[in-house]
Amino acid sequence: MRYVGNEKADAVVKPTLVLDLDGTLIRNDLTFELFALCARWNPVLFVYAVYKAITDRASAKRLLAARDQNHIDPSGLPYRPEILALAELYKNQGHPVELVSGSDEAIVKSVAQHLHIDFYKGSVPGTNLTSARKAQFLKQRHGENFLYAGNSRSDYPVWRAGLGGYGINAPERSYHLKRDNGSPVQVSRLGPQRREIRALMRGLRLHQWAKNLLLFIVPAIQISQLTLNDTLNLFLAFLCFSALASATYLLNDLFDIQDDRKHSRKAKRPLANGDLSVPFVIWFVLLTLPASLFLSFLLNSNFGWVCIAYLFGTGLYTLGLKRMAVGDVFTLAGLFSMRVIAGAFIIDYPPSGWLLTFIGTFFLSLAIGKRFVEVLALEPGTSVPGRGYQAVDSIPLLATGAASGVVAVMAMLIYGLSAPVTVFKSEIVVLLGSTLLLAWVLRFWLLAGRGEVSDDPVIYAVKDKTSLALLASISAVFAYDLTGAMWQSFL
Repeated sequence: MRYVGNEKADAVVKPTLVLDLDGTLIRNDLTFELFALCARWNPVLFVYAVYKAITDRASAKRLLAARDQNHIDPSGLPYRPEILALAELYKNQGHPVELVSGSDEAIVKSVAQHLHIDFYKGSVPGTNLTSARKAQFLKQRHGENFLYAGNSRSDYPVWRAGLGGYGINAPERSYHLKRDNGSPVQVSRLGPQRREIRALMRGLRLHQWAKNLLLFIVPAIQISQLTLNDTLNLFLAFLCFSALASATYLLNDLFDIQDDRKHSRKAKRPLANGDLSVPFVIWFVLLTLPASLFLSFLLNSNFGWVCIAYLFGTGLYTLGLKRMAVGDVFTLAGLFSMRVIAGAFIIDYPPSGWLLTFIGTFFLSLAIGKRFVEVLALEPGTSVPGRGYQAVDSIPLLATGAASGVVAVMAMLIYGLSAPVTVFKSEIVVLLGSTLLLAWVLRFWLLAGRGEVSDDPVIYAVKDKTSLALLASISAVFAYDLTGAMWQSFL
């Protein structure tokens, strides 16, 4: 038997399978995603929506859905294959399948239509369809003749009201529920529990901590002057800055969930694919950011202010600059330069303008390379989701990116050979190091033009064997020049 819309179902012999949406049919909670979208596009409305959620959750859900529902594409949501298979099985056996959720009804409707589920019901202003209210609605509609698939404590009353059902990533108590008369509620376990700590490790992008080795650039130049206390502070600063950066990565992913789901590689990020829940990420960020900033000021007040500037810069990037062509790559280059400045402040030694010029232009080249690879993969006439670049931009990006890399090498050569004061002691070292660096830059852009580089240059830099060999050679050459006198003093 089939029925359409929200009209009351007639009695059916076979029990109806009722699916929850958030956390059950899909891995994430769409209401939290709508809050994130609202914070991204309209922070003022976000504050009002939070206030509204405290006083009237259903009305807050309607407010968010009315504004940002068009940003949620049902075809790209992280559906649980176990639930889809369960629904297909019951449908093939002649059971009605329904979608009843606490999300706003407009959102529930779009998902139900995408999956060809005939009956749907969601929250409407005045009725937040969760927990006991959902149980009452289903009991009025089906009596006890329904099975329910859910995932949380709020689903306990629903399981008790019907014939039981299925739990997925649900609390352990879900599988040991009893009714008021003491009879057990049959709730079967579907799928493994979500391991958010493992997913968090992926979301932190620990491989990106390689960027924070830039903190050691200035200290490495002054290595002969470093004390044990400087070394300890540098190590703590590295951990502090890395934790801060990882928190901003998660915050960026939170605001970019919908765009990431349209991207071939970013769709695998733990927030986009539902391995990480939005509330978990929010709590982690709220704990990590203040702790990192507090530690940064304990280490050095100037270092702390650089961390705040970095956080402010990443915030601007997340909220708008990353969608601005050209502006985004200059912002990324500036964030790289801040790492060098931060490390310099730890040892109270200001970086030179030459060094900042080299760092800025070199990482501008890599930032442009990141966008170039994304653009190169586009179909003609399309654009990068959530970014300000189109398929026709590949040639300008290739030219400016390669030129920026060459300018960085030229800055190093001019500094090493012509500056009145330089840390290098041998012109041969400057020439050899610059030649190796130029080889790295040209090879990077050659492979990027062939489409053989990931859209994350850091992954290329640390995983490509030739890249690693060149970078190790460059480091060894300059390290020999900078530390030669120190080693001779030990001999």
